Amino acid sequence: MKPKQFGTPIYVYEDYVDFLNAWYSYARRFGFTQKLFMEKAGINAKAFFSDVLSQRKKIGEKHVAGFINALELSPDEAEYFTLLVKRKNTRDPDELSSISKKLSIVRSKKTSAILSGGGTLEYFSSWKYPVIREYIKAKGFVSSPKEICESLIHLKLSLSDARHALKKLEKWNMIVFDKEKGRYYPNSDCVITYSEMPHTVVNDVKRSLIETSIHSMENLQKDQRNISMAIRGMNKETYNRFCEKIEEVRKEFLQADEGNGQCDNVYTLLVQLFPVMKISQGSQEAGQ
Repeated sequence: MKPKQFGTPIYVYEDYVDFLNAWYSYARRFGFTQKLFMEKAGINAKAFFSDVLSQRKKIGEKHVAGFINALELSPDEAEYFTLLVKRKNTRDPDELSSISKKLSIVRSKKTSAILSGGGTLEYFSSWKYPVIREYIKAKGFVSSPKEICESLIHLKLSLSDARHALKKLEKWNMIVFDKEKGRYYPNSDCVITYSEMPHTVVNDVKRSLIETSIHSMENLQKDQRNISMAIRGMNKETYNRFCEKIEEVRKEFLQADEGNGQCDNVYTLLVQLFPVMKISQGSQEAGQ
């Protein structure tokens, strides 16, 4: 497995720990172990990568080159990763401000899309952010990270990951926390759309949900889900016409807002139209 197969750009992330956790979560599906990562990084401490992922330890300056090599980062990605490491390690307020500005400049050059009303592209780096935010919006509030973990049907999230996601959403002003009531509420001023996001940013979210749909197909009753299938030969013009219809359905799905406290479940709509065979235009003799 090559690290470059992980589709979400590093520029989406504000913390290298979040990037590494997402990167490794994808890489280990292909048998890429922490031991192999350490070997590629040229670092002898076997548990170091695990310590970094759990934030027990930080990446030092002497480790940066090894991590860049193991991650197979491009020169621009390596620059961004190095800045993330420096920002996490510095204690100087002036240096912190300078590094943050440099990160912002690099990020703006590499990711042109922005969220309406502010926010961060990192929101689109994982399914947990949009799913949790939609749960809070649909229900009207959430009382604890534990409630989120217990409410997930097919997806899984640890208590610490749920807590981390809530902190991120609060930081991005997508939800607000009421200390008196001990509840998280949706921020109605924040508007989110996937339409302007680069495909590389949202592909990993789509991949996770597509994999989850298999679990849904095998475990839910037919009256709890809706799945359709068809196979048909078509030309490019017809394909484009169906793509437009699919987009219309997606927009209608997003407009079906029941309002806070009026929903039974949080649903995801997944429609993928793709080729399964290529038709050769040349003629062949029978039986060949």
